[in-house]
Amino acid sequence: MYSIVPDSELHTTTLNKNHNLSSFSCLSQELNDFLKNDALNDQKNMISRTSLCFWKDELVGFFTLIADTIEAKAVIDGIEHYEYRKYPGVKIARLAVDTRFKRRGIGTYLLLAAIGKTLSVCENIGCRYILVDSKKNSIGFYQKNEFKLVEKYKNREFIPMYLNMQPIIAEINIESND
Repeated sequence: MYSIVPDSELHTTTLNKNHNLSSFSCLSQELNDFLKNDALNDQKNMISRTSLCFWKDELVGFFTLIADTIEAKAVIDGIEHYEYRKYPGVKIARLAVDTRFKRRGIGTYLLLAAIGKTLSVCENIGCRYILVDSKKNSIGFYQKNEFKLVEKYKNREFIPMYLNMQPIIAEINIESND
């Protein structure tokens, strides 16, 4: 069994053309292909933004964020009498850990880094939720991190899940005022 990689030894940076992605390999060929063949082009076209995670100069994971919305009726912790059909959000479009580094805390670090980037978006524009379309085998990971299932769509191949950013921001604001 491998030990957890301390967060202090991990760092993220935005993907650029100088990064060598050849060593990265996760269990999903689709995610490997996206990172190596599509991520940079999608970034240039302002479709998504990919962050790479490194440990000791080795690429250990990545996540990709996009703008999105979620149906107001799909959430259970929305605003009473909300007048719009959808809430604004940021979606984690991709999140992957290299197979050599699975179960070492990298996925949790990536998720928290994605939430951190979403918090910075919330400082500048309206963004109530962070969203993900989870693979069935990843639902527990997201639920452990307080994401909720969109019950209406729980039978889809990729299950929509969400995390309400408002309580997180309220807590940060209380802490910063202490």
